[in-house]
Amino acid sequence: MSSIWTGVSGLLSYSQGIATTGNNLANVNTVGFKSARMLFADTMSAMAGGTSDGSQIGTGVQVGSTAMQTSVGSLNESSNATDMAIDGEHGYFVVKDTANDKTYCTRAGDFNFDKGGDLLTSTGLNVQGWAVDNDAILAAKRSNTILSQVPTTGDVTDIKITDFTIDPQATGTIEVVTNLDSQVTTGTLDSTDPYFTMFKSYDANSDTPVADSDYSATVKIYDSEGTGHTATVYYSKTNDESGKEYWEYMVTVPPSEDGSDVTGDTTKAGVLMIGTMTFSAQGVMENQTAFTPGGTDPTSLSSWTQASLTSSGVPEFSATFMSASNGTSLSAQSVAFKTGLSTTGGSWSATSAATAADIGTSTAANAGYDSSATSNAVSCTTNYATSSYTQATSQDGYAAGEMTATNVDEDGVLWGTFTNGQSKALYVVALASFVNPTDLRRDGNNLLSATTESGKATVARANTGVLDGISGSTLESSNVDMASEMVNLIVNQRAFQANSKVVTTAEDMMAKALEIKK
Repeated sequence: MSSIWTGVSGLLSYSQGIATTGNNLANVNTVGFKSARMLFADTMSAMAGGTSDGSQIGTGVQVGSTAMQTSVGSLNESSNATDMAIDGEHGYFVVKDTANDKTYCTRAGDFNFDKGGDLLTSTGLNVQGWAVDNDAILAAKRSNTILSQVPTTGDVTDIKITDFTIDPQATGTIEVVTNLDSQVTTGTLDSTDPYFTMFKSYDANSDTPVADSDYSATVKIYDSEGTGHTATVYYSKTNDESGKEYWEYMVTVPPSEDGSDVTGDTTKAGVLMIGTMTFSAQGVMENQTAFTPGGTDPTSLSSWTQASLTSSGVPEFSATFMSASNGTSLSAQSVAFKTGLSTTGGSWSATSAATAADIGTSTAANAGYDSSATSNAVSCTTNYATSSYTQATSQDGYAAGEMTATNVDEDGVLWGTFTNGQSKALYVVALASFVNPTDLRRDGNNLLSATTESGKATVARANTGVLDGISGSTLESSNVDMASEMVNLIVNQRAFQANSKVVTTAEDMMAKALEIKK
């Protein structure tokens, strides 16, 4: 009798082995599918009768374990921008079934946005991630802070885009980096205020308000409604003394677009900031002054007081534009003006001129920063003996736009691209890791869930800790090796046949024994 049960155990075990192999082969084209490997173990042996040495006789075979194989399937490019694949064994996408409020993980990254803006799996589950903190990104950009990763806000949540537009952003920083030709000769200067000759001759009522600059550079800036305005920075050489050069500069916008209640409707309409730049004999910018209108008479230099400084040590001015929609004045916006030079002290020198009028004819009064607390950026305004030219301009404002595309980077950041040329980080995709992922429970529809054996999920970002990166516009195929599975199928089939022979042989033996009894 025991031989029959031994054969039956083989039939039962190898039939399960064939089922496992068949399931692997059935899912050879399933996105992100992980094959299973079945291991067999013997059953408890029985003591052999009639022996005194402890000999045992085996009683058959049983299924020892069925473990999920976590090796990575081949990664294939996809035309769908929201398709994703984890570029390594470590990591699983986190998805949620909102119907039963249950969270699963999966390796299948065939995601799509529905009409409501939810990023869903092919079976309708919500992909999880963190919302991006774009305010923190903007603040870091304006303070010259380098972020190690895209900042997020709040807990893990459904990735959902509710607004496929991007609101306009008023310019908060402009950067104009130039080279000012040191070979330029100084023109006729104002006898009282030689360092502000260009400003004093500025006339907003003239067709050409600035008629005596040596160079100018332009950059477009945006107001709170997203309307673009052309800002022009004018430069004029004022002095060459003891090997150092001094230049006057002036930041302006078209007079008709100036809605300030201080400079608007005056001969200085459109002037936002004035100041001076000091260059060493080697053409390196080493100091700067900056003044903005603060009194009641913008035509008087005494009304132009020291500009406030940002936390990164650069001057800023206030711009008030006229609304393009109704012609009224918009709210004032602060704009930092970067030339490449900043003060690490974060404040003006204690001996610097409090107003533009205080500079007068004094060369030494052009030292706005403490000379021991200045810093030159890699890209900084210079004063070399070559034709004046603009090295770089930039600003951080933009008009409103509509989303045209999305993409995912290797860190799992979901970006939106808009018609105004901007790219905006929207969400960071969440990934889960497990201590023992081979024992995750398969719940169907490419879903996996944690078990006691697998351990709880640890949720984090791609490319952090043990987690691998994410490939966008890519899908991971099944990791089933058809050649190996076909070999397993043949082996299990032969084993099944052999065990069936054991059963029939044992049956014949029992029939013969019954015949002897008769």
